[in-house]
Amino acid sequence: MKNIKTQQLRYFVAVYNEGSITAAARMVNATQSGVSMQIREVEDYLGLSLFERVSSGVVPTKAGELIYRRATRILREIDELQNDVMQHKGQEHGMIRAGIMPTFARSILAPTLMAFSEKHPFIEVKIVEGYSPTLTSRVANEELDFAIVPVGALPVGVRSSHVDTDIEVLVEGNRDGGARSDYTNLASADPLNLVLPGATNARRRGIDQYLNTVCASRHAILELDSMMATFDLLDKGNYATILPGCMCISKFDDPNAKLSPILDPALTVDYILIEPAARATSAIAAEFEDSICTAIRNGCERGRKKFLNSNR
Repeated sequence: MKNIKTQQLRYFVAVYNEGSITAAARMVNATQSGVSMQIREVEDYLGLSLFERVSSGVVPTKAGELIYRRATRILREIDELQNDVMQHKGQEHGMIRAGIMPTFARSILAPTLMAFSEKHPFIEVKIVEGYSPTLTSRVANEELDFAIVPVGALPVGVRSSHVDTDIEVLVEGNRDGGARSDYTNLASADPLNLVLPGATNARRRGIDQYLNTVCASRHAILELDSMMATFDLLDKGNYATILPGCMCISKFDDPNAKLSPILDPALTVDYILIEPAARATSAIAAEFEDSICTAIRNGCERGRKKFLNSNR
């Protein structure tokens, strides 16, 4: 009797994650017939049906659900074994593919990347900047080793861990550059021209709920999925926006910006680290993850110290 092959487990996990043999074949760079044949071989070996065919693709059976949990653990163990061997050989090479939100690309990424690259000059690092739906999808498809995104719905094939909780900050343009020590209370503020990310942004739902249930005024909203353009509007016009504290670090001492923590009640955002469920994290990628997460926690702490511990 044949044993189940690692490749067959990867094909099975891909079909499970995608809910489609055709989509899974594209993901693993194989033919549809080849993936179907490998799944049938696994089912014949186990004597169980792992998927039910439906009009939209396939859905896992109860046996498929059970096998999936075991298969993802086995594939991670295999990856970890390979990582251990490479470490034992003392070979430091390879590529890290990381997904970063604009929140971190502006204030967190550059110093972390510079320090890491200086320590590991032969490791190739590829950074993809994007919003959470794009990054989450690419992690699920194993196109990225990891990404850091706000808490939100996660697809099958992704595992997550909490990084930190950040405070949301109301940022207003202050073109006269005068001292502005007073905070604006968003809940009771007069109508503002708010520049906000689009509806697919993971933070937008929480912001909308706050505006609709807490705020006394009806604020005008301009949707804009560009951080550079948002900051340009703040600098040149009568606009405001809501940003995570981590993203405001470079603005802490900027006389042309007025920063007000959104409190009473507080509006916060939780960051999570997401990784492919069936892939182990290499030692070098784990080190980069740790560096980024540490920088994010430091950034969140700086925001808390500035806005929560100061005299108001």
